[in-house]
Amino acid sequence: MDPIIKADSVVYPTLQVPDLEVQEKFLIHFGMHVVEKTADILYMRGEGPQPFIHVTRRGDQKFIGAAYAALSMADLEKISKSDSFGDIEEMTSPGGGFRSSAVDPNGIGVDVVFGIEPRETESDLMPIEVNVGGIGEENFRRINQTKRFQKGAYPRIKRFGHYGINVLDVPASRDWYHAHLGIIASDILKPPPADDDCPIVGIFARLDRGAKPADHHCVFWLPAEELSNGKPGLNHVSYEMVNIDDVFMGHEVLKRKGYQAEWGVGRHYQGSQIFDYWRSPFMQIHEHQTDGDVFDNTMPPQIVDVSADGDPEVPEMVSSQWGTGISETFGDERGL
Repeated sequence: MDPIIKADSVVYPTLQVPDLEVQEKFLIHFGMHVVEKTADILYMRGEGPQPFIHVTRRGDQKFIGAAYAALSMADLEKISKSDSFGDIEEMTSPGGGFRSSAVDPNGIGVDVVFGIEPRETESDLMPIEVNVGGIGEENFRRINQTKRFQKGAYPRIKRFGHYGINVLDVPASRDWYHAHLGIIASDILKPPPADDDCPIVGIFARLDRGAKPADHHCVFWLPAEELSNGKPGLNHVSYEMVNIDDVFMGHEVLKRKGYQAEWGVGRHYQGSQIFDYWRSPFMQIHEHQTDGDVFDNTMPPQIVDVSADGDPEVPEMVSSQWGTGISETFGDERGL
């Protein structure tokens, strides 16, 4: 069955915490800038043109949901007429725009938005070229130009990249998001021997943008039963950095400021990105990442044996190509 619409991007998450001042301080150290703050809501941006990429509401800790951008107002009107989504409302957040809202099968909010006006920015966010070495002048891309970063500088965030959620039923979540937003699987995780009889233990899924490339995943569904005592909610939110320097600069800043490291730095197998995960003061996991895979819609989903990758002499589930192994607390209920 064809999806109702095909969303074009994932644009921001909405979290809820009891103290916006503490959250603001953490997000500044993480690499964001305050856009607007009231007694009840905080909007933060990165260096890119999006007017905001992170929303926090004041209240008991929880993950409220995430927003996806529609390709057109016609698509927004179409999704608003479906059984799951509500009427279109005008947004009062920075950049304006319009929104239709739903709640997925796990009680997690899903907004579809259109018409948010970008902010003016002079930065093109292009990283300084990398010299890959070797023989031949074509390998030298940075000639007569030094590469310098200010020691202790905060990392630069391009945009909201993806999020992970612990869900009650991984395949059912995939079906709901595909039916409404056109999201398609990139990697389907199974325990060995990863055959048809094995249960699905996770799905990395991406936007279907046709011939245009999309990030390997905009959302990652994981089993709440195994990770968070059967409670659905946030696993992590992830932000794309300008380059690898910003990932390591962020690691240095967050370590110096005394925040809790969760997992990293390393390079993933699924998605390939260089990653670094940190706990906020409210235990919600935030990721810095860069250099991830992008696929168009011709790339079929891969069935992945979660035990197959990694060092055969040191078996490890959900291993990294390099870097530390996954923490035992990754995605636990403290961050819901």
